[in-house]
Amino acid sequence: MSKLPSTDIHEQITVEASYGLKVCMMGDGHVGKTSLVLRYTQNAFSPDYKQSLGASFAVQTIDLKGKQIKLVVWDIAGQPTFHQVRRHYYIGAHGALLVFDLTSPATFMSLENWIIDFRRVVPEGKIVLVGNKVDLEDKRLVPREAAEMLEKWWKIPYIETSAATAYGVSEAFLKLAASALRQLARDDSQRP
Repeated sequence: MSKLPSTDIHEQITVEASYGLKVCMMGDGHVGKTSLVLRYTQNAFSPDYKQSLGASFAVQTIDLKGKQIKLVVWDIAGQPTFHQVRRHYYIGAHGALLVFDLTSPATFMSLENWIIDFRRVVPEGKIVLVGNKVDLEDKRLVPREAAEMLEKWWKIPYIETSAATAYGVSEAFLKLAASALRQLARDDSQRP
């Protein structure tokens, strides 16, 4: 039995896993964060938009290179009114999926604010940039090249997903978990 770091609800969650990872979903409202979590944890999708209020969480166990990893995924509201409380949910996070909507340039333009805010609280946390709603190709307004530019600039991986079709969803979470796990292993190896 291993216990997740004692932040928020984690004190109440005891898991049988090699590692526990706290993951945050970040990005503006209406980019599909909740839909990605729902698709990943329950293999379900609802086309109806439901605004997140504050934050909610879901738990998913994965097998990664022979290790059982318990992901506690925090879905944090993207509306500006929740800006001040977001930082409290970042505490103890190992990483984040930074999500934008491929059909909304405004959500792409706000990414820098999100990454700066997260880095203030979790400077070593791993981030994967996620362009969601790739299934809406006829409505796409953010070109892949723009996101790949940020990928190179920020030195973080980029992946395109569709919560509606499940395209790339598991890969995004697995990429983040693998990166966070490597960071944990490096941190462990540097301890005296």
